[in-house]
Amino acid sequence: MASNEDFWNESSSSKFDFGDDEEDSSYTQGDCFAANVQENIPLQIDSIISNKCLKIILDETDSTVEHVVAPVEETIRRMFHAENFMLNTYRSFENKLQLLDAAIDIGDGNIIITVILFLSKTLNNNKFFTQLSRRKVAVRHYANYLIEKNSLQELADLYMATGHISYMKDIYCLLSKDIPNQNVQKLKQFNRDHSRELHTSEDKTEIQEILALLDFQIKHKLNSKSVIEQLINLCRSEWSRGNGDDVNNFKKLFKIDDFQFEWVEMSVLCKMQNWEKLIATFTKSVWVIKKKRALKSVIRPELFVVGISRHNPPEYVTEQFLSCISDASKVLYLAEKLKIHKIVVNYHVEQKDKTSLLKYMERVEPSSPAWFAIQSSLNNTDIKWKN
Repeated sequence: MASNEDFWNESSSSKFDFGDDEEDSSYTQGDCFAANVQENIPLQIDSIISNKCLKIILDETDSTVEHVVAPVEETIRRMFHAENFMLNTYRSFENKLQLLDAAIDIGDGNIIITVILFLSKTLNNNKFFTQLSRRKVAVRHYANYLIEKNSLQELADLYMATGHISYMKDIYCLLSKDIPNQNVQKLKQFNRDHSRELHTSEDKTEIQEILALLDFQIKHKLNSKSVIEQLINLCRSEWSRGNGDDVNNFKKLFKIDDFQFEWVEMSVLCKMQNWEKLIATFTKSVWVIKKKRALKSVIRPELFVVGISRHNPPEYVTEQFLSCISDASKVLYLAEKLKIHKIVVNYHVEQKDKTSLLKYMERVEPSSPAWFAIQSSLNNTDIKWKN
Protein backbone atom coordinates (compact mmCIF):
# COMPACT_ATOMS: atom_id res chain seq x y z
CA MET A 1 0.00 0.00 0.00
CA ALA A 2 2.91 2.30 0.81
CA SER A 3 4.48 1.63 -2.52
CA ASN A 4 1.30 2.64 -4.31
CA GLU A 5 1.13 5.93 -2.47
CA ASP A 6 4.77 6.60 -3.33
CA PHE A 7 3.94 6.03 -7.04
CA TRP A 8 1.11 8.57 -7.07
CA ASN A 9 3.07 11.04 -5.05
CA GLU A 10 6.01 10.85 -7.41
CA SER A 11 3.77 11.22 -10.45
CA SER A 12 1.90 14.18 -9.07
CA SER A 13 5.09 15.97 -8.16
CA SER A 14 6.14 16.16 -11.82
CA LYS A 15 5.35 19.64 -13.14
CA PHE A 16 4.79 20.88 -16.71
CA ASP A 17 7.36 23.37 -18.01
CA PHE A 18 7.16 25.30 -21.32
CA GLY A 19 10.92 25.03 -21.43
CA ASP A 20 10.68 21.30 -21.95
CA ASP A 21 10.04 21.86 -25.72
CA GLU A 22 13.38 23.53 -26.09
CA GLU A 23 15.24 20.91 -24.12
CA ASP A 24 13.88 17.98 -26.21
CA SER A 25 15.45 18.72 -29.58
CA SER A 26 14.44 15.32 -31.02
CA TYR A 27 10.78 16.35 -31.23
CA THR A 28 10.11 18.55 -34.27
CA GLN A 29 7.10 20.49 -35.40
CA GLY A 30 6.54 18.16 -38.33
CA ASP A 31 6.11 15.15 -36.10
CA CYS A 32 2.81 16.35 -34.77
CA PHE A 33 1.26 15.95 -38.24
CA ALA A 34 2.82 12.60 -39.01
CA ALA A 35 -0.22 10.56 -38.06
CA ASN A 36 -2.50 12.72 -40.19
CA VAL A 37 -0.24 12.34 -43.24
CA GLN A 38 -0.35 8.56 -42.97
CA GLU A 39 -4.14 8.59 -42.73
CA ASN A 40 -4.45 10.42 -46.12
CA ILE A 41 -2.62 7.71 -48.13
CA PRO A 42 -5.28 5.99 -50.39
CA LEU A 43 -5.89 2.33 -49.70
CA GLN A 44 -6.10 -0.30 -52.47
CA ILE A 45 -9.63 -1.66 -52.63
CA ASP A 46 -8.41 -5.25 -52.85
CA SER A 47 -6.83 -4.78 -49.38
CA ILE A 48 -10.31 -4.27 -48.01
CA ILE A 49 -12.42 -6.71 -50.10
CA SER A 50 -11.57 -9.59 -52.39
CA ASN A 51 -12.03 -9.29 -56.14
CA LYS A 52 -14.60 -12.08 -56.06
CA CYS A 53 -16.76 -10.28 -53.51
CA LEU A 54 -16.38 -7.00 -55.37
CA LYS A 55 -17.60 -8.60 -58.58
CA ILE A 56 -20.67 -9.99 -56.82
CA ILE A 57 -21.50 -6.54 -55.42
CA LEU A 58 -21.05 -4.83 -58.78
CA ASP A 59 -23.13 -7.46 -60.59
CA GLU A 60 -25.96 -7.04 -58.10
CA THR A 61 -25.75 -3.27 -58.42
CA ASP A 62 -25.67 -3.51 -62.20
CA SER A 63 -28.71 -5.75 -62.30
CA THR A 64 -30.74 -3.17 -60.43
CA VAL A 65 -29.92 -0.39 -62.90
CA GLU A 66 -32.41 -0.01 -65.74
CA HIS A 67 -30.58 -0.07 -69.11
CA VAL A 68 -31.80 2.39 -71.69
CA VAL A 69 -31.74 0.82 -75.16
CA ALA A 70 -31.68 3.31 -78.02
CA PRO A 71 -33.97 2.57 -80.97
CA VAL A 72 -32.22 0.38 -83.51
CA GLU A 73 -32.87 2.89 -86.30
CA GLU A 74 -31.20 5.64 -84.27
CA THR A 75 -28.08 3.56 -83.64
CA ILE A 76 -27.81 2.60 -87.31
CA ARG A 77 -28.23 6.25 -88.27
CA ARG A 78 -25.42 7.26 -85.93
CA MET A 79 -23.18 4.55 -87.31
CA PHE A 80 -23.91 5.66 -90.86
CA HIS A 81 -23.00 9.27 -90.07
CA ALA A 82 -19.88 8.25 -88.11
CA GLU A 83 -21.32 9.55 -84.83
CA ASN A 84 -20.76 8.00 -81.40
CA PHE A 85 -22.81 4.87 -80.77
CA MET A 86 -23.06 2.02 -78.26
CA LEU A 87 -23.89 -1.59 -79.14
CA ASN A 88 -23.39 -3.16 -75.71
CA THR A 89 -26.77 -1.80 -74.57
CA TYR A 90 -28.43 -4.33 -76.92
CA ARG A 91 -28.46 -7.31 -74.59
CA SER A 92 -31.52 -9.27 -75.55
CA PHE A 93 -31.37 -11.78 -78.37
CA GLU A 94 -34.27 -10.08 -80.14
CA ASN A 95 -32.61 -6.67 -80.03
CA LYS A 96 -29.42 -8.06 -81.51
CA LEU A 97 -31.30 -9.63 -84.42
CA GLN A 98 -33.16 -6.37 -85.03
CA LEU A 99 -29.81 -4.60 -85.11
CA LEU A 100 -28.44 -7.10 -87.64
CA ASP A 101 -31.49 -6.85 -89.89
CA ALA A 102 -31.41 -3.06 -89.77
CA ALA A 103 -27.73 -3.10 -90.76
CA ILE A 104 -28.49 -5.41 -93.70
CA ASP A 105 -31.40 -3.22 -94.79
CA ILE A 106 -29.21 -0.12 -95.01
CA GLY A 107 -26.71 -2.07 -97.10
CA ASP A 108 -23.54 -0.49 -95.72
CA GLY A 109 -20.78 -3.11 -95.58
CA ASN A 110 -18.89 -1.48 -92.71
CA ILE A 111 -22.01 -1.28 -90.57
CA ILE A 112 -22.95 -4.88 -91.35
CA ILE A 113 -19.49 -6.13 -90.36
CA THR A 114 -19.48 -4.04 -87.17
CA VAL A 115 -22.79 -5.57 -86.08
CA ILE A 116 -21.74 -9.09 -87.09
CA LEU A 117 -18.56 -8.81 -85.03
CA PHE A 118 -20.63 -7.58 -82.08
CA LEU A 119 -22.90 -10.62 -82.42
CA SER A 120 -19.94 -12.99 -82.75
CA LYS A 121 -18.66 -11.79 -79.36
CA THR A 122 -22.00 -11.78 -77.55
CA LEU A 123 -23.73 -14.92 -78.90
CA ASN A 124 -22.68 -18.52 -78.64
CA ASN A 125 -21.47 -20.12 -81.86
CA ASN A 126 -24.63 -22.12 -82.42
CA LYS A 127 -26.93 -19.09 -82.29
CA PHE A 128 -24.47 -16.92 -84.19
CA PHE A 129 -24.05 -19.26 -87.17
CA THR A 130 -27.73 -20.20 -87.21
CA GLN A 131 -28.78 -16.58 -87.60
CA LEU A 132 -26.11 -15.88 -90.23
CA SER A 133 -27.23 -18.91 -92.25
CA ARG A 134 -30.68 -17.31 -92.53
CA ARG A 135 -29.16 -14.13 -93.97
CA LYS A 136 -27.07 -14.78 -97.08
CA VAL A 137 -25.99 -11.14 -97.24
CA ALA A 138 -24.50 -11.44 -93.77
CA VAL A 139 -22.66 -14.64 -94.72
CA ARG A 140 -21.20 -12.97 -97.79
CA HIS A 141 -19.99 -9.90 -95.90
CA TYR A 142 -18.53 -11.93 -93.05
CA ALA A 143 -16.82 -14.28 -95.49
CA ASN A 144 -15.22 -11.34 -97.32
CA TYR A 145 -14.08 -9.95 -93.98
CA LEU A 146 -12.43 -13.25 -93.05
CA ILE A 147 -10.85 -13.49 -96.50
CA GLU A 148 -9.29 -10.05 -96.07
CA LYS A 149 -7.96 -11.11 -92.66
CA ASN A 150 -6.74 -14.39 -94.18
CA SER A 151 -8.58 -16.23 -91.37
CA LEU A 152 -9.01 -19.39 -93.40
CA GLN A 153 -9.95 -21.77 -90.58
CA GLU A 154 -12.66 -19.36 -89.39
CA LEU A 155 -13.82 -19.10 -93.00
CA ALA A 156 -14.03 -22.88 -93.24
CA ASP A 157 -16.02 -22.97 -89.99
CA LEU A 158 -18.38 -20.32 -91.38
CA TYR A 159 -19.01 -22.20 -94.64
CA MET A 160 -19.60 -25.52 -92.90
CA ALA A 161 -21.74 -24.13 -90.07
CA THR A 162 -23.96 -22.11 -92.42
CA GLY A 163 -24.35 -24.85 -95.02
CA HIS A 164 -22.24 -23.16 -97.70
CA ILE A 165 -19.93 -26.14 -98.14
CA SER A 166 -19.80 -25.62 -101.91
CA TYR A 167 -17.82 -22.44 -101.23
CA MET A 168 -15.06 -24.43 -99.55
CA LYS A 169 -13.12 -24.39 -102.82
CA ASP A 170 -12.61 -20.63 -102.30
CA ILE A 171 -10.29 -21.52 -99.43
CA TYR A 172 -8.12 -23.59 -101.75
CA CYS A 173 -7.77 -20.60 -104.05
CA LEU A 174 -6.80 -18.40 -101.10
CA LEU A 175 -4.24 -20.88 -99.86
CA SER A 176 -2.70 -21.09 -103.32
CA LYS A 177 -2.28 -17.36 -103.92
CA ASP A 178 1.18 -17.07 -102.34
CA ILE A 179 3.35 -19.54 -104.20
CA PRO A 180 6.83 -18.48 -102.93
CA ASN A 181 6.16 -19.81 -99.44
CA GLN A 182 5.22 -23.37 -98.61
CA ASN A 183 1.47 -22.95 -98.82
CA VAL A 184 1.27 -25.86 -101.24
CA GLN A 185 1.87 -28.31 -98.38
CA LYS A 186 -0.71 -26.48 -96.29
CA LEU A 187 -3.15 -26.73 -99.19
CA LYS A 188 -2.60 -30.44 -99.64
CA GLN A 189 -3.17 -31.01 -95.94
CA PHE A 190 -6.35 -28.95 -96.08
CA ASN A 191 -7.44 -31.01 -99.06
CA ARG A 192 -6.95 -34.23 -97.12
CA ASP A 193 -8.92 -32.86 -94.17
CA HIS A 194 -11.87 -31.39 -96.07
CA SER A 195 -12.14 -33.09 -99.48
CA ARG A 196 -15.06 -35.23 -98.29
CA GLU A 197 -17.06 -32.06 -97.62
CA LEU A 198 -17.02 -31.06 -101.29
CA HIS A 199 -20.19 -32.45 -102.81
CA THR A 200 -19.68 -32.05 -106.55
CA SER A 201 -17.14 -33.68 -108.80
CA GLU A 202 -16.60 -30.29 -110.46
CA ASP A 203 -15.37 -28.83 -107.15
CA LYS A 204 -13.00 -31.75 -106.62
CA THR A 205 -11.69 -31.42 -110.18
CA GLU A 206 -11.07 -27.72 -109.64
CA ILE A 207 -9.09 -28.45 -106.49
CA GLN A 208 -6.94 -30.97 -108.33
CA GLU A 209 -6.28 -28.37 -111.04
CA ILE A 210 -5.15 -25.88 -108.41
CA LEU A 211 -2.75 -28.42 -106.92
CA ALA A 212 -1.41 -29.30 -110.38
CA LEU A 213 -0.91 -25.60 -111.15
CA LEU A 214 1.01 -25.10 -107.91
CA ASP A 215 3.30 -28.01 -108.69
CA PHE A 216 3.88 -26.64 -112.20
CA GLN A 217 4.66 -23.15 -110.92
CA ILE A 218 7.04 -24.37 -108.24
CA LYS A 219 8.87 -26.53 -110.78
CA HIS A 220 9.19 -23.66 -113.29
CA LYS A 221 9.56 -20.89 -110.69
CA LEU A 222 6.43 -19.10 -111.90
CA ASN A 223 3.65 -17.36 -110.02
CA SER A 224 0.09 -16.77 -111.23
CA LYS A 225 -3.32 -16.88 -109.59
CA SER A 226 -5.07 -19.15 -112.10
CA VAL A 227 -4.50 -21.50 -115.03
CA ILE A 228 -5.66 -18.87 -117.53
CA GLU A 229 -3.47 -16.16 -116.02
CA GLN A 230 -0.52 -18.54 -116.17
CA LEU A 231 -1.32 -19.30 -119.81
CA ILE A 232 -1.38 -15.57 -120.62
CA ASN A 233 1.98 -15.00 -118.92
CA LEU A 234 3.46 -18.06 -120.60
CA CYS A 235 2.32 -16.90 -124.05
CA ARG A 236 3.92 -13.49 -123.53
CA SER A 237 7.24 -14.84 -122.31
CA GLU A 238 7.47 -17.65 -124.88
CA TRP A 239 6.49 -15.57 -127.90
CA SER A 240 8.81 -12.76 -126.86
CA ARG A 241 11.65 -15.30 -127.16
CA GLY A 242 10.28 -16.76 -130.38
CA ASN A 243 9.28 -20.06 -128.76
CA GLY A 244 5.92 -21.74 -128.34
CA ASP A 245 6.38 -25.37 -127.35
CA ASP A 246 5.78 -24.74 -123.64
CA VAL A 247 2.50 -23.01 -124.46
CA ASN A 248 1.16 -26.04 -126.30
CA ASN A 249 2.40 -28.40 -123.59
CA PHE A 250 0.68 -26.28 -120.94
CA LYS A 251 -2.58 -26.49 -122.90
CA LYS A 252 -2.38 -30.29 -122.96
CA LEU A 253 -1.34 -30.59 -119.31
CA PHE A 254 -4.31 -28.59 -118.01
CA LYS A 255 -6.79 -29.74 -120.69
CA ILE A 256 -7.66 -26.20 -121.77
CA ASP A 257 -10.40 -26.28 -124.40
CA ASP A 258 -9.70 -24.91 -127.88
CA PHE A 259 -12.03 -21.93 -127.64
CA GLN A 260 -10.49 -20.65 -124.40
CA PHE A 261 -6.95 -21.33 -125.59
CA GLU A 262 -7.42 -19.54 -128.92
CA TRP A 263 -9.15 -16.59 -127.30
CA VAL A 264 -6.15 -16.17 -124.98
CA GLU A 265 -3.78 -16.48 -127.94
CA MET A 266 -5.68 -13.83 -129.87
CA SER A 267 -5.82 -11.44 -126.92
CA VAL A 268 -2.12 -11.78 -126.09
CA LEU A 269 -1.02 -11.25 -129.71
CA CYS A 270 -3.22 -8.16 -129.92
CA LYS A 271 -1.81 -6.74 -126.69
CA MET A 272 1.69 -7.40 -128.00
CA GLN A 273 0.61 -5.71 -131.28
CA ASN A 274 2.11 -8.66 -133.14
CA TRP A 275 -0.32 -8.26 -136.02
CA GLU A 276 1.59 -10.35 -138.55
CA LYS A 277 1.73 -13.35 -136.21
CA LEU A 278 -1.98 -12.87 -135.47
CA ILE A 279 -2.82 -13.06 -139.18
CA ALA A 280 -0.46 -15.97 -139.79
CA THR A 281 -1.80 -17.91 -136.80
CA PHE A 282 -5.50 -17.48 -137.42
CA THR A 283 -6.01 -17.12 -141.20
CA LYS A 284 -5.27 -19.16 -144.29
CA SER A 285 -5.77 -18.67 -148.02
CA VAL A 286 -8.61 -20.40 -149.80
CA TRP A 287 -8.87 -20.51 -153.60
CA VAL A 288 -12.45 -20.69 -154.76
CA ILE A 289 -12.92 -18.73 -157.99
CA LYS A 290 -10.92 -15.89 -156.44
CA LYS A 291 -8.48 -15.54 -153.61
CA LYS A 292 -10.17 -15.53 -150.20
CA ARG A 293 -9.15 -15.75 -146.55
CA ALA A 294 -10.52 -18.33 -144.09
CA LEU A 295 -10.34 -18.29 -140.31
CA LYS A 296 -8.32 -21.03 -138.61
CA SER A 297 -10.18 -21.05 -135.31
CA VAL A 298 -13.07 -22.64 -133.46
CA ILE A 299 -14.21 -19.09 -132.67
CA ARG A 300 -16.91 -17.77 -134.99
CA PRO A 301 -15.47 -15.20 -137.46
CA GLU A 302 -17.89 -12.45 -136.35
CA LEU A 303 -16.96 -12.94 -132.69
CA PHE A 304 -13.28 -13.04 -133.57
CA VAL A 305 -13.55 -9.68 -135.36
CA VAL A 306 -15.33 -8.15 -132.35
CA GLY A 307 -12.60 -9.58 -130.09
CA ILE A 308 -9.69 -8.05 -131.98
CA SER A 309 -11.54 -4.74 -132.42
CA ARG A 310 -11.25 -4.15 -128.65
CA HIS A 311 -7.50 -3.79 -129.11
CA ASN A 312 -7.73 -1.12 -131.85
CA PRO A 313 -5.81 -2.99 -134.56
CA PRO A 314 -4.73 -1.31 -137.82
CA GLU A 315 -7.48 -1.17 -140.41
CA TYR A 316 -5.79 -3.65 -142.73
CA VAL A 317 -5.81 -6.27 -139.93
CA THR A 318 -9.55 -5.94 -139.40
CA GLU A 319 -10.07 -6.12 -143.17
CA GLN A 320 -8.22 -9.45 -143.26
CA PHE A 321 -10.52 -10.99 -140.67
CA LEU A 322 -13.69 -9.43 -142.06
CA SER A 323 -12.92 -11.18 -145.32
CA CYS A 324 -13.19 -14.50 -143.46
CA ILE A 325 -16.93 -13.96 -142.89
CA SER A 326 -19.06 -15.57 -145.57
CA ASP A 327 -22.30 -13.68 -144.84
CA ALA A 328 -22.09 -10.39 -146.77
CA SER A 329 -24.73 -8.69 -144.60
CA LYS A 330 -22.73 -9.43 -141.45
CA VAL A 331 -19.59 -8.14 -143.12
CA LEU A 332 -21.36 -4.89 -144.01
CA TYR A 333 -22.81 -4.46 -140.53
CA LEU A 334 -19.45 -4.97 -138.77
CA ALA A 335 -17.56 -2.85 -141.31
CA GLU A 336 -19.95 0.07 -140.78
CA LYS A 337 -19.83 -0.32 -137.00
CA LEU A 338 -16.03 -0.53 -136.91
CA LYS A 339 -15.65 2.18 -139.60
CA ILE A 340 -13.75 0.00 -142.04
CA HIS A 341 -14.72 2.33 -144.89
CA LYS A 342 -12.93 0.49 -147.70
CA ILE A 343 -15.08 -2.63 -147.26
CA VAL A 344 -18.31 -0.60 -147.04
CA VAL A 345 -17.50 1.40 -150.18
CA ASN A 346 -16.49 -1.71 -152.13
CA TYR A 347 -19.70 -3.46 -151.07
CA HIS A 348 -21.97 -0.67 -152.35
CA VAL A 349 -19.94 -0.36 -155.56
CA GLU A 350 -20.24 -4.11 -156.19
CA GLN A 351 -23.99 -3.83 -155.59
CA LYS A 352 -24.07 -0.74 -157.90
CA ASP A 353 -26.09 0.94 -155.17
CA LYS A 354 -25.45 4.66 -155.70
CA THR A 355 -28.14 5.76 -153.23
CA SER A 356 -26.64 3.77 -150.33
CA LEU A 357 -23.17 5.04 -151.24
CA LEU A 358 -24.35 8.63 -151.13
CA LYS A 359 -25.97 8.08 -147.74
CA TYR A 360 -22.79 6.52 -146.39
CA MET A 361 -20.79 9.47 -147.75
CA GLU A 362 -22.72 11.70 -145.31
CA ARG A 363 -21.29 9.68 -142.41
CA VAL A 364 -17.71 9.98 -143.57
CA GLU A 365 -15.47 12.87 -142.59
CA PRO A 366 -15.14 15.31 -145.52
CA SER A 367 -11.83 15.29 -147.41
CA SER A 368 -10.78 12.07 -145.68
CA PRO A 369 -9.34 9.16 -147.72
CA ALA A 370 -12.70 7.37 -147.46
CA TRP A 371 -14.52 10.47 -148.69
CA PHE A 372 -12.24 10.73 -151.75
CA ALA A 373 -12.67 6.99 -152.42
CA ILE A 374 -16.45 7.42 -152.50
CA GLN A 375 -16.15 10.50 -154.71
CA SER A 376 -13.93 8.60 -157.12
CA SER A 377 -16.41 5.72 -157.34
CA LEU A 378 -19.32 8.09 -157.96
CA ASN A 379 -17.40 9.75 -160.80
CA ASN A 380 -16.45 6.41 -162.38
CA THR A 381 -18.39 6.23 -165.65
CA ASP A 382 -17.64 2.52 -166.03
CA ILE A 383 -19.99 1.68 -163.15
CA LYS A 384 -23.58 1.11 -164.25
CA TRP A 385 -25.53 2.25 -161.18
CA LYS A 386 -28.88 0.62 -160.44
CA ASN A 387 -30.38 3.79 -158.91
